[in-house]
Amino acid sequence: MTIKTIKDPIHGFIDFEGDFENELRQLLDDPFFLRLRKVKQLGFSDHIFPSATHTRFSHSLGVYCVARRMLGIVEPEAGPDNWSKKGKACLAAALLHDVGHGMFSHAFEGAMKNFLEETTLSEGKDSALRAAVSHEKISERIIMESSVADTLKGIGGEEFPKLVSDMVRGKDKTCIYTSIVSSQLDADRLDYILRDPYFAGVSSGRIDIDWILKNLRYSDVGNLFYFDSKAYISMEQFAVSLFQLYPTIYLHKKTRALENMFSKMLCRIFELISDGKSSDAGISKNHPFAQFFSDPSSLDNSLLLDDTVLWGSMYQFRSCDDESVRNLAIAISNRKIDKMVDLWRLADELYSELGLESKYTAKSRVEILNEICPMAFEKLCEKHLDWKPHLFYDNYSRKVYSPASSGKGSPQQININIGGNFVDIFDISPIVASSASFHIHRLYFDPDRFTEVADLKAALRETLKDALFKLKFPTDKAAEPS
Repeated sequence: MTIKTIKDPIHGFIDFEGDFENELRQLLDDPFFLRLRKVKQLGFSDHIFPSATHTRFSHSLGVYCVARRMLGIVEPEAGPDNWSKKGKACLAAALLHDVGHGMFSHAFEGAMKNFLEETTLSEGKDSALRAAVSHEKISERIIMESSVADTLKGIGGEEFPKLVSDMVRGKDKTCIYTSIVSSQLDADRLDYILRDPYFAGVSSGRIDIDWILKNLRYSDVGNLFYFDSKAYISMEQFAVSLFQLYPTIYLHKKTRALENMFSKMLCRIFELISDGKSSDAGISKNHPFAQFFSDPSSLDNSLLLDDTVLWGSMYQFRSCDDESVRNLAIAISNRKIDKMVDLWRLADELYSELGLESKYTAKSRVEILNEICPMAFEKLCEKHLDWKPHLFYDNYSRKVYSPASSGKGSPQQININIGGNFVDIFDISPIVASSASFHIHRLYFDPDRFTEVADLKAALRETLKDALFKLKFPTDKAAEPS
């Protein structure tokens, strides 16, 4: 039996065994998959965590490795050359799950959505661009229409690409093979929960994947994975560790600032291209950005977009005629990152100053702060119209876990076996069921263009304190905050 091995720092060795897996390995040299070598897994995070330079390519290999181990639990007697049709599609889907991701991963998608919200285009151009920046839709098209599809057809027949695409999209939520690719406990999460903190050099997100997979069970009755009750504490650790990656890495204040700066620069570049002024951005009509904008439905044009396109063009942007593009390019390349005022922290400090901890529960505190932070920003903009163009309001929320709606065992959730019944971990774990969540409410600004920071903080404190004071003295009409 032919065995090809790839060395990986997370999983040790990633094996491709037998005819099918080695035919699947051909995809590693496909142009659409090779592009993932030039798309960093964590976007701009390496500007904060210098070693976080790993790619979607290595992550996809890791997901394939984990999926292969999970598939062995579902089909223990099969082996490399005897996986079922759906099992083979599952491995292909695991390998290809990120094949449609754009440059800088999710940052590109967000930037283009911002551009489309701010720009009026023809209906056809607008819909074409929206489809072209959706990594889910592009992944589906690559799997169904490109050279990737040709390889998949050669491996599994004419219908094989459709089977793979459906699993990447998570079309059948009741399918165990789909759950390996996409669920609350899938191969994707089991790889990046290890890979991302490892390369970022942080301690969050450490789990024992060998122990988890050793204790993972498959039930053909419910067509789902489950753990015995003794193992649910380790699954609590998994859920909490995954959650902690968000405040630690993914939502780091400087990463989010760089993503916003990238978004502003990209929006302006595409605005100039749309107006026929690409030269003002320092690029020609043959630049990948211009080609992509002219025909966003072309997969070949999507193939051109990776992280190196931006960095390779940065010297052109730094010296272009357009002031906005030029200043942002200089700031990004020189790591002159926008500054930030944390609304949540201001509100939390005032909440404590007013002694509201003794009046409201921790859960109520989160609900209150989530309500008053956007309200404070809205009132600030009403009062200071000249400030609004200089401020970017960043708002994001993340829960520890999203429970299944059925209340019963499901391939999409983390199931615990209690007396022969499969129960969502949310229903038995006090930690997972705690409704713990992480929220950001931040205002970003360019310190060279907006200098009234002290006045901004004072105005925010005044608005936030007024809202909180009314909570402390809801019936005292005469009382006024000091």
